[in-house]
Amino acid sequence: MFIPDLSQAVENFASLMQPLSEKDLEHEWIWKDHDEEGIRFAFFVTLQELRHLAVTLSTLRPSRTSSQRILRQYHAAYMDLQAAIFGLSEKDADKVPAEGEWQARKVYAHILSTDINFTITVRYALEKHRAAIWTPDRISDEDENRLAGMSEEEYQALRQGPFEGMLAYHREFHPAIVEEFSGITDEELDFPSTFWEETRFPIRHRLHRYEAHYAQHTVQIDKTLVAVGQAPNESKRLIRKLYAALAEAEGMMIGAEKMDDAVIYATASSIAQRTKEISDLLR
Repeated sequence: MFIPDLSQAVENFASLMQPLSEKDLEHEWIWKDHDEEGIRFAFFVTLQELRHLAVTLSTLRPSRTSSQRILRQYHAAYMDLQAAIFGLSEKDADKVPAEGEWQARKVYAHILSTDINFTITVRYALEKHRAAIWTPDRISDEDENRLAGMSEEEYQALRQGPFEGMLAYHREFHPAIVEEFSGITDEELDFPSTFWEETRFPIRHRLHRYEAHYAQHTVQIDKTLVAVGQAPNESKRLIRKLYAALAEAEGMMIGAEKMDDAVIYATASSIAQRTKEISDLLR
């Protein structure tokens, strides 16, 4: 579904640019007729390429299901979270902003564990409805572990483990869920599901909850990082724009059986070449 070359090219570009100061961004770099804005302008060239890619891919995807549209929104929220914590060290992730407040690592652990629980809920509802044996009863511990693909001990070890371990797990988990749920039909979106609440919300609600929950806690992480002295610099703010553009382009790939890989690889190659060029300049 997603093309790793594209996301890796953007990540490599972001890794190169993230530590640069505003003065560094003024380093001479010429792109076609643009010769006065320095390396900073590379952000905008890359942003425009990603937006152009998204528009190109959208013309190839005139029809999308409701679940695929919802998952595009979820993916955009996931990418915004990744941009918010981009480059955050294990040490800074563990800094407590104030007494009684969660550090970034703990907020991220909550987001990830909730993602897992939302996924269990949707999987369970789909499994039971598709087998025509759904009941409003809550899921058993045994089924919960089965649908999570891990034991309770493994789940707790993930939540309480290193920040980098959670990030690595999430990088594999998120696209797998997007691909798995992209096949949910419009009819299935209206099927009821059971979580901790008394209300048996439809599956549609569960899918939208992913994004809403991200919005709530990404803002919390933003505030936490400012409180621990990790407020975003100019490069970090521009990286967030790039991740939003990448998310839009990747969103067009969700649920696509066939996609023009050539235009995707061409964009990835262009960004990779730009990264190398700027890296050589900075040396």
